[in-house]
Amino acid sequence: MSIEFELVLLGLFVVFLFITMGCLIAILVVHPFVPKVMLRAYFKEPYFSATEIEIFTGFPLGYMRTGMFMRLAGFPSSGQKRGMTEAYKLAPRWFRSLSRILLTLFFLSMAPLVILILTWFILFGL
Repeated sequence: MSIEFELVLLGLFVVFLFITMGCLIAILVVHPFVPKVMLRAYFKEPYFSATEIEIFTGFPLGYMRTGMFMRLAGFPSSGQKRGMTEAYKLAPRWFRSLSRILLTLFFLSMAPLVILILTWFILFGL
C-alpha cells in the first residue's frame, strides 16, 4: 500500500471522527433543553419500567435518555413499540428539526467511521 492511500484513510477517519464527536457534544448541549412536558408525559410507567426510569435519570445515562427523546421527536414512528407515537407533538418545532438533523448526521458519519476502522484493521492489522 502506498503512503498516500494510508494518508487518505487517516484523513477520512479524522473528518468523520470530528463530525461524530461534534454530534455527541451537541447532544450534551441539548440535554437541558429537552422539553419538560415531553419528559413528564412519557418518562414514566407504563412507557418505561421503574428500573429504566431509575437508570436513565442520573449521570451518565441521562444523556442516553436525551438521545431517545430526540429520536422520538425527530422520528415519531420510532416510538411505536412503546406506544409513544404522539410524543413528538409535545416537542417544539425547533427541537424536532434539530433532533432530525443531529441524529441523521450522527448516523451518517458513524457508518463510514466504522467502515474505515474495519478497512484499516483488514489492510494493516493491529
